[in-house]
Amino acid sequence: MLSITAAALLLASGLRALAAAVPNAAPDGVIPGQYIVSLKPGLKPTEVQHQLDWAAAVHRRSPRRRDTTGVGKSFSIGGFNAYTGSFDEDTVAQIKAGDAVLSVEPNRVVELDVFTTQENANWGLASLSSPAQLPDDGDSHPYTYDESSGEGTFAYILDTGVQISHPDFAGRAVRGYNAQPEEEFDDFGGHGTHVAGIVGSQTYGVVKKGTIVDVKVLAGLGSGSVETVLDGYNWAVNNITQTPGRLAKSVISLSLGFPVSSQTSALDDAVKAAFDLGVITVVSAGNSNQDASRRSPARAERAFTVAASDWNRTRASFSNYGSVVEMFAPGVRIKSLDLDGGYATLSGTSQAVPHVTGLVAYLRSKEDLATPQAVWDRMTKLAIEGAVHDPKGTANLLAYNGAETTATRRAKDVVVMMGSISTRVPDRPQRSERRSESSPGVLIS
Repeated sequence: MLSITAAALLLASGLRALAAAVPNAAPDGVIPGQYIVSLKPGLKPTEVQHQLDWAAAVHRRSPRRRDTTGVGKSFSIGGFNAYTGSFDEDTVAQIKAGDAVLSVEPNRVVELDVFTTQENANWGLASLSSPAQLPDDGDSHPYTYDESSGEGTFAYILDTGVQISHPDFAGRAVRGYNAQPEEEFDDFGGHGTHVAGIVGSQTYGVVKKGTIVDVKVLAGLGSGSVETVLDGYNWAVNNITQTPGRLAKSVISLSLGFPVSSQTSALDDAVKAAFDLGVITVVSAGNSNQDASRRSPARAERAFTVAASDWNRTRASFSNYGSVVEMFAPGVRIKSLDLDGGYATLSGTSQAVPHVTGLVAYLRSKEDLATPQAVWDRMTKLAIEGAVHDPKGTANLLAYNGAETTATRRAKDVVVMMGSISTRVPDRPQRSERRSESSPGVLIS
């Protein structure tokens, strides 16, 4: 398989390269002739089915339907209902005029939010449990966490797939759903495995006991569309809400997105509908050094959007920003898993997202946070305020697990209670006692 280092170099060419990987995609990512139709909220299942049948009939009657296939997949998340299809212009015009239709938008290429590849770094994980700034000097810092460490939780990784056989997952990564059935259910680009490793691998994971659920929505190095992402997202939300005991223990990770110019986006609406059902979704702000409100699903009303910062507690030069972003997390030179049992270091808001995804799982396991709003409030309360340089209109909050405060408080009791706190130093155990003497501040990627 192609290593993630080589994959990242290819992905660096951006949206044009990904558009070329999707048949007939335009340079701006629009896939000609393919559409996503969102229906007005509140429709009954029978009314939704009627809309699907009606659209199929309109397509069949169109004299210009040649080379179009009609209605494709349908999605239902709470009050959100939508379907995709390949339609000619006459059919699209009739669909837009339908009384039950909320919006019609073109299907688009989705891009990963990976930015670049470096070597040898692991400051990011340790930063989640350090109120002080850490230097980027290799795998030399302690990461402190509660021994519950995500036990009983489920992180759904919507990405290029996850190489679940990687030994660093220790058997805790499982197959969920493949929205790219033309490709084997595995990871061939490495991005999804790297993201999943930050969430829950033994060495570089925020949680050490949670389950990783692989939802493959992109093929190869990251080829896919809004349709395939919606397909995987629809499956994930329904799996979470329909599995007994799963809702209050789950989180969805989306380290991807696409630029938008219109006011509507089916993916934005799906994220909001999922939140209303009790599902929290963590998404990347994007790597274009611009306002994240220009990107979906970063701008979605109830998406927990994450920007990237570096070890100097400065907004990463590539990271998007703005009022739609909830907080920063480490996203520069982040070491995690690669294909074929290997390891790699990447930068991007793609890497910031899994730090927060893992933190959501960690807090849901440790504190039994039952609702997305409870998670949201707790994450915001724990975050370190005001330490990120150049936030550029973003809430100046840095992701933090609160372990330093907990450990300090328990140390005063001089009892065995410290047994519930674990410290992990991946590579240099001789330095495990070393603590940063920097002044306290916010560490946000």
